[in-house]
Amino acid sequence: MNSDHNDLEKIEDGLSNKLIYRITEKESTKIIIDFSRDKQEFKNFLNVYAILLKINISIPKIYEVNRKQYKIYMQDFGKNRFNKIHNKDNLYKLLKLAVDNIIVIQNESHLNNLANLKEYTFEDLKIELKEFVTYYISKNKISNFPTSKFYELWKSMFYSQNYNMKNFVHKDFEFVNLLFLENHESHLQCGIIDFQSAFLGFIGWDLLSLLENPRINFTRDYNDKLIKYFYDNTSTIENLNTFREQYHVLSLARQTRLLGRWRKLLSINNDNQYIDYLKITKSRTIATLNNIKNYQLRSIYEKYL
Repeated sequence: MNSDHNDLEKIEDGLSNKLIYRITEKESTKIIIDFSRDKQEFKNFLNVYAILLKINISIPKIYEVNRKQYKIYMQDFGKNRFNKIHNKDNLYKLLKLAVDNIIVIQNESHLNNLANLKEYTFEDLKIELKEFVTYYISKNKISNFPTSKFYELWKSMFYSQNYNMKNFVHKDFEFVNLLFLENHESHLQCGIIDFQSAFLGFIGWDLLSLLENPRINFTRDYNDKLIKYFYDNTSTIENLNTFREQYHVLSLARQTRLLGRWRKLLSINNDNQYIDYLKITKSRTIATLNNIKNYQLRSIYEKYL
């Protein structure tokens, strides 16, 4: 397949280093992903693709891999991204459809060789928490923030949870990376993309990425119901209360990192969308605090948010 085209439509891909294009050939379209700015992501994408290809889910078919130019030519799943088509009438349907796919992935991925995926550790968490301290705290000119105590409390809470970080995690399992495929049936109507950042982590990570979405301000009316639904249909979770607690701790960690990320991007780009993201993320963070048992850590958030 020729890699030089004049009829390319560039597709917005947020903060990623990769470039994505839609090309029209005769009456069909294909997607070109250019990883030349991040060659490690190119390798990661192909590695994760090989894992997901063995699972009963919908991912775009690869037509060609150009290893010299670090480009991948793939099936086009269209433009019906969940974040574009959701409304109050179909929200639960889309959320449940997405959760059904997370369940399939968790129930089937253990049959694959996941050894090439990196396991999430507290050091990874600490790097993410630093975004909050470096950008949200400093850019908002908050003084006397107890940084050392903040990290110590997080370390204690992280290890007390006894996480099993051996499960497949997409990492960015959000509406923006899910597409509705109307010609498919059952859970296969949910097309999944942008999986090159996958790692080994908590079994409910993708669930919290979906339900605690930092970009879309839908209500949490269905969250408890879908958490229980996920628990009931995932074979390797032993205790619901433990799962809920672990879910909320990592949800708080993720929202914390994103508060720093949005504040950083706001200072760089001065884009109103990041003001909206900050409001949504702050609201979700405050809601999550109600489920955190560590009083000292919760008090820090309540004081400085």
